[in-house]
Amino acid sequence: MSLRRWARFVVLALVSPALPPLAAQTTAPLDSTLLAGFRWRNVGPANMGGRVSSVAGIPSPSKTFFVAGAAGGIWKTTNAGTSFRPVFDNQPCISMGELAIAPSDTLQVWAGTGEEDSRNTISPGCGIFKSTDGGLTWKLAGLEKTGAIGRIVVHPTNPNIVYVAALGQAWTANPERGLYKTTDGGQTWQLVKFISDKAGFIDIAMDPTNPEVLFASSWERVRGPYFLKSGGPGSALWKTSDGGKTWTEVKGGGFPETMKGRIGLAIAPSDAKVVYALVEADTAPNPKVDKTKPAQKRPSGLYRSADGGATWTKTNDNDVRPFYYSQVRVDPKDPNRVYWSSTPVNYSNDGGKTVGLATQGIHVDHHAMWIDPNDAGHFIVGDDGGVSQTWDKGGNFDFLNVITIAQPYIVSYDMAFPYHVCAGLQDNGSWCGPSRHRQGAVTNADWITIGGGDGFYTAQDPTDPNIVYSESQGGNMGRLNLATRSSRIPSSSSAPIRPNRPHRRSRSGSPTCAGASSPTRPRWICAGTGTPRSSSHRTRRPRSTPARTR
Repeated sequence: MSLRRWARFVVLALVSPALPPLAAQTTAPLDSTLLAGFRWRNVGPANMGGRVSSVAGIPSPSKTFFVAGAAGGIWKTTNAGTSFRPVFDNQPCISMGELAIAPSDTLQVWAGTGEEDSRNTISPGCGIFKSTDGGLTWKLAGLEKTGAIGRIVVHPTNPNIVYVAALGQAWTANPERGLYKTTDGGQTWQLVKFISDKAGFIDIAMDPTNPEVLFASSWERVRGPYFLKSGGPGSALWKTSDGGKTWTEVKGGGFPETMKGRIGLAIAPSDAKVVYALVEADTAPNPKVDKTKPAQKRPSGLYRSADGGATWTKTNDNDVRPFYYSQVRVDPKDPNRVYWSSTPVNYSNDGGKTVGLATQGIHVDHHAMWIDPNDAGHFIVGDDGGVSQTWDKGGNFDFLNVITIAQPYIVSYDMAFPYHVCAGLQDNGSWCGPSRHRQGAVTNADWITIGGGDGFYTAQDPTDPNIVYSESQGGNMGRLNLATRSSRIPSSSSAPIRPNRPHRRSRSGSPTCAGASSPTRPRWICAGTGTPRSSSHRTRRPRSTPARTR
């Protein structure tokens, strides 16, 4: 069965009502009348969250904030996270980049689509959207071809003035990227800073005392299935003092002078002279190795300026996976208390010199953070596992596990009645659950985990629904008997698939299948790598299969 036909079968199995007899199904086309009878129903899993790309809130005493899922649209709460409702489901795309609420009119919400954290499993956006009724309705406001939006900043007193950092498409060059500005609430846009068709903008920070002063960072990057090139001549830090009319590149004064990549920005709300930059930077070119000299130290890390960007001091080396994180925030009352994401969220009370962990006991891989301007102890973080909230500066967290934004890479099913569904979830393992109950809805308690790591492909034995297979990063595969809870590892335990070997390259999410070609043939499993692999025994390591060409 082709992948397209298989995917259509899964969709039908999940959404269709009573269908005609099989003979009629094979001959009748899927016309609009038949499709109109389908109704989606949520079967899960919701035992965990999914990757969150942005969080934006209204300052206390309001209890309202918005959460943007990297591939799950926008969710709104008005009771401090006790419950959420989706507010973006009817739009043409749900891959989200950044959110912003106008400080002078909190009913005005901006949503930039297209995730900016350039991993190899992201979806493009379809422009920037605006709501004037607190997220109840949305209107497309342009920038449809920008691909991904990294930051939105709204003027503190004039909600019609908005700046947008448009990063551009991840997989190819495109000219619709750069720093955009509107002065009429999104009716028209001006490209106030353009670098190249390979370099867009990723972050913006506005001076809290003078909205004409802004810092913005450009980032040159391109993503491929097996690589990410982060950095290039188009990556830089820029400053304007006239609302974007003119820009000056920030150079010297202690700021890295080598090739740069992604740069995250923040200005201290209580002292506008204090600016932080989380800089990805390369070492100096070294065409000829000199073993008599010590190895260069990469200049990446957290930089701090106390004079509005004129001079800089590197205060910390920590900058892990900058393409995926690079978020910086400053305490609204204390310019020396700074937070920056680097797998967990780090914090420092002295500008970065000493470091502690601000997000213990919750999921890692943080991409979003909002600090209540009126209550420095209250902040919300978004990561690969969903969204969490603290009221004591990270001392304790509530995991707000009430949003169904799990990210399945692909869905599989078995032949039981009722059938069961399995799925691999980004950074949240692999899970299986029933498609329905005789009475009542499918709940979290019905779902079980069958594999860990980054859950990718799953497969079920067509003759025995108790046998399920899961796959995770690096080509690792596992087999689990649900009846006995016994497990086997058919590939990685005896001869792991090595991603660095070209003929056995296994990227994130290698296709996996299970089946029985006839009643007389043994059950088999297959796995897709650089070289196709299959096994005619459910517990043995898959063997290489010669590729067929014509």
